Amino acid sequence: MRLDHEIDNLKDELITAVQTCVRFNSVKNTKNAGPGAPFGPGIQQCLEWTLALGEKLGFTVRNFEGYAGHIETGEGELLGILGHLDVVPEGDGWSVPPFSGQIVKGRIYGRGATDDKGPSLAALFAMKAIENAGLTFNKRIRLILGTDEESGWGDMDYYKQHSDLPKLGFAPDAEFPLIHAEKGILHIEFSKRYNRLPHLLLLQGGERANVVPDLCQIELQNLNQNEVADALKAFNFPEGVTAHLDPQSNSETIKLSFKGSGAHGSMPHLGKNAVIYALRFLATLALSSDEQELIQWLNKYPGTGFNGEGFGVTLSDEPSGKLSLNLGVMNLTSQESVLVIDIRYPVLSEYDDVINPIQEIASAHNFKLNILSHQKAHYVPKDSQIVKSLLSAYKEITGKEGDAFAIGGGTYAKVMEQGVAFGPTLPGEPEIIHCPDEYISIENLILTTKIYAQALLNLAVNP
Repeated sequence: MRLDHEIDNLKDELITAVQTCVRFNSVKNTKNAGPGAPFGPGIQQCLEWTLALGEKLGFTVRNFEGYAGHIETGEGELLGILGHLDVVPEGDGWSVPPFSGQIVKGRIYGRGATDDKGPSLAALFAMKAIENAGLTFNKRIRLILGTDEESGWGDMDYYKQHSDLPKLGFAPDAEFPLIHAEKGILHIEFSKRYNRLPHLLLLQGGERANVVPDLCQIELQNLNQNEVADALKAFNFPEGVTAHLDPQSNSETIKLSFKGSGAHGSMPHLGKNAVIYALRFLATLALSSDEQELIQWLNKYPGTGFNGEGFGVTLSDEPSGKLSLNLGVMNLTSQESVLVIDIRYPVLSEYDDVINPIQEIASAHNFKLNILSHQKAHYVPKDSQIVKSLLSAYKEITGKEGDAFAIGGGTYAKVMEQGVAFGPTLPGEPEIIHCPDEYISIENLILTTKIYAQALLNLAVNP
C-alpha cells in the first residue's frame, strides 16, 4: 500500500510548514538562555511552534523545558524518529536571506531546510498521512525534536533523564538509501599561551568545529604593508580561495581577509578551509622565530591533509572508511592561540588509537589539550530488522535498489540501540548542509515524506 494521494493532499500545508520553521533563527545562543530556553530564545520559539503544529495535527505533544520535545501517536512498543531543530550559524555567501524560507525554482532555501527541519517535518506529515488514511499504528510512533544536535547534545542528556528513549528507530538527518554505521566523533581544543608576539595580532576563523571555515581574518603589525601586499599577490591560491588586503589597513595595523568555501566538518575535502590557506600564507612572511615556530606547528599537524596525516592517525576500516580531520575553529592573539579540530574516526577503531598520538604531539610542543566532546562510533548490522524494513520502503517508493553504508557525520541514530540514519539527501545530490544556500527541493521533500510514510507502514502498521 502507498499513501501518495494522502501526502499530495498535504503538500501545500507541508511546504508552508517548512518555510515557517526555517524562518526561526534557531542557532544556539546560551548568552540569552532562560527558563524554557536553555539554548536561547530562537530555539525555544522554533520548538514551541513545531510542537503546536503537532498538536494541531491531532497528536500528543510534550515539551521538556525547552531542551527537547516530542510528538506522539499510537500504542505499544516505542518506535523513534529523532530529528533536530537547532542549526549551525548561517555563515556568509548566501544569495537569499538565510532565514527567509524563500522558494526559488522549486527549492525552499534557508539554514536548516535540509539539516534538519525539512525532513523532520516530512516525518511528521508522514505520520499524519497514515492517520488520514484511516490506518492504525501498532506501535507508539514518537517524533523526538532535539535542540542541541549541532553542539554538545545536552538536549539528549536531559531528555534521557526525563523520558524513556526508543531502542528502535531512525534519524531523518543524513542520506538515502540508509546509513547503518556512524564514525566516532571527537572535538579537541588545543591552547597555548606565550610572550607577546611582535607581528601577529589576530588570526580568527571558524565558528563551529563541525564546519569547514569559509572566512579567516588576520591582523598584523610592525611589518611593511607593501611587502605584505606583494607576498599576497605572489601567493598561489587554488581555485575557490581568495584573499585581499583590507582597505582599513594602515601603517600600524595590516588587515587581511581570506575567503574559502564551507562544508560539513565530516567531509573537509569538499570545502576550502580559509584558516588553512591563511596559515600557509603566513608561513611566507618574515615573522619572528617564535611566530614561525607556531605557524609551522599549525601547518604541519592540524593543517596537513584531510585524514589525520599531520598527527599520524590515518586510521581506516572496511565498514566506515578513513578517519577525517577538520580544523574548524582558530582564535589567535598576540598572547594566546586556541584552536579546535573535529575528528571522525572509523567504527572499528578505538578511542585510544586516536587520542594517544595527538596527546603526545600536543605535550611535546607545550599545547594544552582539552576534550570538548566525544561520541562513540555506532554500528547496526545490515541484516537487522530496521535496516531491511527501511531499505524495502526506499525501494517501494523510488523503484531503486539501495544498500546500507557508513558516514562520518554523527546523527541522533546513535542515541538508539537499533538506530539508523535515513534520508533526506538522495544519491547523486550535492552536499549542501552547513553550506551557503542550503535548500531542500519541493520534489525531494514530497518524495522523502512518501518514503517515510512507507517506512512507518512497514514497521508499525498491521498489513
